Formats: sequence, structure tokens, C-alpha cells
Amino acid sequence: MSDLKAVEEELKRRHQGGLSIGLAVDGSQMSDRAAQCAVSFTDTRKDKLTVLHVSDKSKSYLPQHLRPTHIKNYYQDMVASLKLGCRAEWLCREKSEGESTCAALTTMADKAGVDLLVLGSFGRKGEKLDMLGTVSDFTLRQSHASLCIVRSTGSKFDKQARFCFATDGSHAAHLAFVVLINLLRRPLDIVHVVMVSSTDGVLEQKCVEQYKQYMEAKGVTGTTTVKCIDRLKMSIPEGVLEAVADTDSDVLVMGISGYGKKKLGSVSEDISVRASCTTIIIKDSYEVLSNRFSSGGAGTLARELMPSPTKAPSHQNSFSNTTRS
Repeated sequence: MSDLKAVEEELKRRHQGGLSIGLAVDGSQMSDRAAQCAVSFTDTRKDKLTVLHVSDKSKSYLPQHLRPTHIKNYYQDMVASLKLGCRAEWLCREKSEGESTCAALTTMADKAGVDLLVLGSFGRKGEKLDMLGTVSDFTLRQSHASLCIVRSTGSKFDKQARFCFATDGSHAAHLAFVVLINLLRRPLDIVHVVMVSSTDGVLEQKCVEQYKQYMEAKGVTGTTTVKCIDRLKMSIPEGVLEAVADTDSDVLVMGISGYGKKKLGSVSEDISVRASCTTIIIKDSYEVLSNRFSSGGAGTLARELMPSPTKAPSHQNSFSNTTRS
């Protein structure tokens, strides 16, 4: 059995049914774009979509359209209008005194068992060209859920999206790929797999071949490529982002092992800042705890992506359990 098939079998045992998708909103234009993205990924037959909002009682001056009641009605109506039969549940939490919006949102998503949290790269405070918004950056590091960061420069897609999946051959990457193919991909979507390497690419080509075979078995339209780079002229993040441009992709997808208070690695930070398309980070919290990353694949993305091991979280989404042997 191939590594990918083994991961798929484990995912089937650990994850029953569809995805629990959380949509974080604050009434900004980026929240509207995030809503469109979340709905496009939602399979109305099996997935659950929940709109999440954090209110602040200290902000009594908020205009009517930014108050929780209006936001609830606005996004529930939007979801229903974007896709026939799509409905969204509503969760609103008032943040405690001294608590940040980031922490309140992350806690709410974790308690709701969200598998994929969709949010804009910035909120009502506006866009900063050199960094992610505070909330999206915090959730990238702290949330147990996988994350979909929707960008103002990203292309809009409806029934068909072009995914660029960046892999390093690690177990975390395999898990992310299996989740993408089996839980996120729609029938018309196209998937381009790329492995960026600073070597001659021989070992990487063997790894990529199993992705090709898996896609063929699943009837997935797309390509598989090993992109060899000269590290003196181009970094790994630059190679990944160039592959996104070369494939004209709408969404970049990566797997990541672990998360926590420590600063994320250079690859994830660089891509998070510089990617112009929507980015999905599929988290594998267990892999870093089991030190599985030390033997993972050709070692291009994972070693630079991962923070130091942290204490196991009290709650894990269904993806994080798929790495257990």
C-alpha cells in the first residue's frame, strides 16, 4: 500500500462525514470575500458551515451594520443566496475583559470542532502589505483548525478552482493532500502538485510519482512537477510562489506539522506575506509531537515550516488524529 493510500485509510477511520467549516466574520469587505470562498468549498450534502463572530461590549459606538444582529442576518442571507440549499449556523461570543479578539475567535472555533477556519487576511482595520492581519496571523499560529486565508488579491472562483499543492513528501504533506483530494476538491477542480527542490530532483521525482498515480486513480485533473532551483538564486518560498504563478492557480495548499506560540518557520512566514492567492494551511498537530517529521520525504518545506514541539493541545480536530500508527 502506498503512503498516500495508507493515509487515506487512516483518514476514513478517524474522520466520519464531511467537513466542519468555520467562517470568521467582522463585517468587513474581506469577510464578504471569505464568505464566498467558504460557501464554494461547502458541500451542502455533508458539510457543516458555521458563521463565527466575536463581539465587544466595550464598543457601544459601532454603527448598526457592524452589530452582531445585523452581521448574523447579513451573512446567513449571503450564504443562502450564494449556493442553493446552503445554510449557515451562527455562533457569537462576547470577548472577556482583557481578552483579545484573536484568542476569543480561536477558542470559539476549537470548541465548535471546526476542521477548516476561513477568514480574510485582514479585517476592518485594513490591509498591511508587509504582514498578515493580527487575527489571521494569530490563528495561523494558535488555532487547532486548519486555516484558509482569503486575500484581497486572490482570484474569485465558483464551480472550478485551480489548486497548487506544495509538498515536501512528509507525512504532513501526505495528509494535507488526501484531505484536499477527498474532502475539499469539487468535481471540476484542477490540482497541480509541485515539489520544490535544491537538488537534482531524482528522489523527489519518485515521491511525486505516487501523487500522480493517486490522482489518476481518483480521476483528478491536474499535473505533477518537480521544480529544481538554485538556492543561490532562489529560495524555497520563491520557488513555491513561482509555481503558483506558472500554474495560474487560485489556491495554494500546504501541510504543516505543529503550531504554537513559537514563531513559525521562514517558509510559512514568507509565503503568508507574499502569496497573492488564497492559501490553505492544513495542520497536522500530532506529527510534530511524534517526531515523525525527522524522516519525512525529501525535506524541502517541512523542516523550515515547523516550530519547535509544543505540549499537546486539549482539543484536536479530526485531521490531527490521522497520523497515529
